[in-house]
Amino acid sequence: MPMIGMSGFELRFDLAGRAAVRVSGGPVARRHVEPVPPEAPWVAEARCGEATGWLLAKLAPPEPEAARALLTRTVEREAALRGEALRRDQSALTADLLERLTHRLRTDVTTLQAVAEGAIAGLFEPEDLEELPSELQRTGREALERLTAAREVMRGLDPAARRDPEPVVATLRAELEAAGRAATVHEPPDEQPRTFVPGPGWAACARALAGDVRLEMFDVGPDPAGWCVTAGAAGTAVEWTERTVGGLVNVGHLLAVAGGSAVAMHPFGVKLVLPAAPPSG
Repeated sequence: MPMIGMSGFELRFDLAGRAAVRVSGGPVARRHVEPVPPEAPWVAEARCGEATGWLLAKLAPPEPEAARALLTRTVEREAALRGEALRRDQSALTADLLERLTHRLRTDVTTLQAVAEGAIAGLFEPEDLEELPSELQRTGREALERLTAAREVMRGLDPAARRDPEPVVATLRAELEAAGRAATVHEPPDEQPRTFVPGPGWAACARALAGDVRLEMFDVGPDPAGWCVTAGAAGTAVEWTERTVGGLVNVGHLLAVAGGSAVAMHPFGVKLVLPAAPPSG
């Protein structure tokens, strides 16, 4: 931007064109996320499909058309890079979801079939038969939990899925309170982050986070793609799988469907990026 002689500027972008998220520069507009179109003494807008970028300045640049042309190229490049990263993340998480679902269900079916055949053939001892009901109940319960988790992701993929904005911090605190947790949530000053997560919504993600006693403190702050939620120990980034995050795995799937992302940290921590919804008021 300096090559077009601008000062006091900022760049805002959103892959879905719903909220003006500060990417660089500023501050011209006060908040990290502003409604669209954002207000400033001078504003330029460029689109690439749904992706939208805004260039805000305190004063009109000496070459406004050059600034608009540069903004257009920037938006096209940013849309391509973010779209590519999003597709890559969605593909990896969808493959993981389907692999977990089909592998575990195949194991469950094989186990149930072996138990049924053994019972019919009279291969079990009396003490084994006493343990069968509880084992069958556990197997059935776990299978239903996996199917429910997969169904939540499918709901998020529905084009007609609910896409209401949700308050990030207030929802997380409410779920922590409902779970009887006293975990701390730090929020950005003078701003109330909101997000779009289709289908089950951010509430489902917050409920899973609140249920994990390993996470005792949450930090919510700005991110170029929206809002960032971090918790647990910071460390080396590792793949987001059931092996690395346990019961939180479906949070990553729901965020990927929403256009966000999830990264696991070793020894144990999470970094979640939530797509931004415009602020209320």
